[in-house]
Parts: sequence; structure tokens; C-alpha cells
Amino acid sequence: MTKPILFEFPPTRSNRAKWALEELGIRYESRMVDFMTGEQQSVEHKTVHPLGKVPTLRAELYEMHESVAILLQLLDNYPEKGLAPPTGSPLRAIYYQWCVFSAAELDHILFDVMKHTMHFPQEKRNTEIAERGKLRVDERYEMLSAALNGRDYLLGDNFSGADIAIGYDINWVNYVGMLDSHPRLVEYYALLKERPAFQKVFMPEG
Repeated sequence: MTKPILFEFPPTRSNRAKWALEELGIRYESRMVDFMTGEQQSVEHKTVHPLGKVPTLRAELYEMHESVAILLQLLDNYPEKGLAPPTGSPLRAIYYQWCVFSAAELDHILFDVMKHTMHFPQEKRNTEIAERGKLRVDERYEMLSAALNGRDYLLGDNFSGADIAIGYDINWVNYVGMLDSHPRLVEYYALLKERPAFQKVFMPEG
């Protein structure tokens, strides 16, 4: 069987797909797309992803984009790993909710906050966008804190793909310096960081 190929560039959302691969213990090939040199806009890469983005997963039977979609597909491919609840179960509904929530409600807001507080030159930063984004992040992290009340992970006692999807954003919000105001999420983040797959993706040696 041909190894899947992950087109990636850390610390982008390709890390979400990479985390899933590492948790599953799948042997895969990494193809780095250098955003620092603009490789993502090359003709060659646009044959992989027409929008010049990552991730793309090229598997034996399919090729797909979108980090959460890749996560969902991979975990369904390996049900024996127990990282996704059974189809049709009540937990599956919550699992879908948080996986979609990560991309629909968090990613774009965190990107705005990061751009307008850290990455844009000072003259291009918009304080109004940054402050509005921070408020929206806090609202959503209060919701997550409540969901984690009395449980280790989003679905209960067991780690799942929902924790990969949301955990990517937890790591991001820590990067932009907004995690400390949410004590329950600080505890959750500490638990996620103990996972060997998290360490391999987000804290590689060297």
C-alpha cells in the first residue's frame, strides 16, 4: 500500500491533519510547502491545491483538502483506533459539533487577532478588528470551558478527534497570549501537551 502524502507547512492548519496521522500511527510522507518563499503560489503546488493552500492529503484512493475534513476521513478509515464515536451514536453528534466548531467558529477569528496584534506591521494593524476578535474568542472559550466542566476531554473521559480539532485552536490561542484567562482550558491544554503525537507535531526536536 502506498504511503499517504501530506502537503504541509507548520504551524498552519496542516498541523491538525498531521496530528491525526500521528495519533493513528500511520506511516506517511511529508511534503513541505515553503510559505516563506511563496512556494504555495507556484504553478506546481496549485496542481495540488488550486487555492495555493495547505493541507492536502494524497491517499491511495482519494485526494482531499481542508484540515477538519481530512481529520474526519482519517479517523473513519481506522475505527479500530477508537478516536471517533460510532456513526449514529449520540456522541457522534457532539463529535461533529466540535470538529466543525473549530473551523467555523475559531480559525478565522484567531487569524484576525493574530494578524492585527502580532503579524501585520504596526501601520496595518486595526485595533477595532483585534479587540472585536478577542471578545469573540473569549465568548467561544467560555463555551468550551463549560463543555469541559467535569470531564477530561470534549466527549468525556476518552481523547477523540474532537480534541484534535479544538486542540489545534487551543494551541493557537496560547500562541496569541489569550489562554491564561481561561483556567479550565489551561488545564485541558496541559493534558493535550502530554500526548506524544502532540509533542511530535507541535514541539519537534531541533
